[in-house]
Amino acid sequence: MKQKNKFGYMLFKHYVRFLLDRLLYRKHYFIGKDNLPADGEPFIVPANHQNTAIDPVAMVLAYPQKVHPYVLAMGGVFRWSPIINAIWDWVGMLPAFRMDYEGVEDALNRTKYVVDFAATKMMEGHPVMLFPEMDHHDEHWMRTWTPGYLEIAFQAAEKLHFEKDVKVVPMAHHYSSYYGAQGSYLLQYDKPFSLMPYYEQYKAKPRTTIRQINAILRERVKAMMLYTDDMEHHDLYDFVRKTRFGDDYARHLGLRPDYLPDRLSADKQLWADIEDGVQTKPDGHTIVDKMTDTWQTIRREEKHLHLREHASEAKRLSWPCIAASLLVQLALLPLWIVSLFPAALWYYVPPMFMPGKEDRYYKLYTQAMQLIVDVLVLVPLTILVTVLVLGLVWGWWWQAVVWIVLWYPLSLFAWYNGNRMRRTFEQVVLRTRKSDAARLDALYTTLYGLLAQLTTKTQG
Repeated sequence: MKQKNKFGYMLFKHYVRFLLDRLLYRKHYFIGKDNLPADGEPFIVPANHQNTAIDPVAMVLAYPQKVHPYVLAMGGVFRWSPIINAIWDWVGMLPAFRMDYEGVEDALNRTKYVVDFAATKMMEGHPVMLFPEMDHHDEHWMRTWTPGYLEIAFQAAEKLHFEKDVKVVPMAHHYSSYYGAQGSYLLQYDKPFSLMPYYEQYKAKPRTTIRQINAILRERVKAMMLYTDDMEHHDLYDFVRKTRFGDDYARHLGLRPDYLPDRLSADKQLWADIEDGVQTKPDGHTIVDKMTDTWQTIRREEKHLHLREHASEAKRLSWPCIAASLLVQLALLPLWIVSLFPAALWYYVPPMFMPGKEDRYYKLYTQAMQLIVDVLVLVPLTILVTVLVLGLVWGWWWQAVVWIVLWYPLSLFAWYNGNRMRRTFEQVVLRTRKSDAARLDALYTTLYGLLAQLTTKTQG
């Protein structure tokens, strides 16, 4: 597990950063990044686990180019192939073996080595990052935190003879969406937690000390997240926050609904407001049950009309505007077809081959699959094919270079124009099926009326 080529690693990091921050996502935000200790100081970063492999990749890329962090990832990804294992090893991924998957004895024996290796890397000044939940999920909550990260941290302190302060930097992820492309993601770092004041206590009572600190740090990450313990109504809350009501709620608080850090703050307040209303209003539980029924009816109606979630909330266009949009789409159709190579490969092909994609747990791998397959296979392959065909076969070397340079803007055009085509189709549906559209409008109005009954404290 050695970093063999620093220049190659930095170049690869640039390459992955471009695909993540430009092709897959549109915007990213780092909050509290100045809380990270100075280069060379030993520290570990425990984080919530929201979006499979995107989480560790985003964390690694948030560090300066010259810094080589190490990330603990689920042991299963080290079983894909020896070639991919070599890549994981090169970029600094370490296997986290879990008893539920690898078996108790196997996990314990292999984890001892990983813990020692990670502690050594911390001692050498490399940041170590991991996910105490040990698994991902798409709900906004947290599983029980395993304290292995503190064992790594204290082992690093022990290797340093308890003479140097080892710190823990709690971190939280947040995403505008787990699916599709051109969304936003946010990494938020809390202030470093110093372990030095606990060294003597740890020497006397290591298990007790680790449990005490683990509980504190879990709460600090929880405070940075969009979070609920009401899992019965989690999907309802998640639907509500993305509606026009959620947009207006953010504006009511003086926040920008399209700016992810602001939206996170507004959504946290909205969820807290709803939960408070459910618990304190005399008929709060009845209201939330009615909201659930209304939301489920909305979902069925939108699915029946082949509309995306919340599509019926979009401002209705007049027929002249729809006709103008269709003419523009027709005029752009040749360019859009051309832009599908390689955009269709990069955006749409990887999720098609994802196993178990109908299952919620596996569906969450969508963006990770897009990124991994694009980085390792599709982007290099499309470049190679283009160079071979245009350059070697036809002799169009400069045309091949120009074409490859144009891929990025053309891919964005393909994505956004495809979405515009979908929105135009939805407008046609809403205009031609007026009774269905009116029923959806009435359902949303009912939902908002019920929400207002629970959130009058801030809605006024």
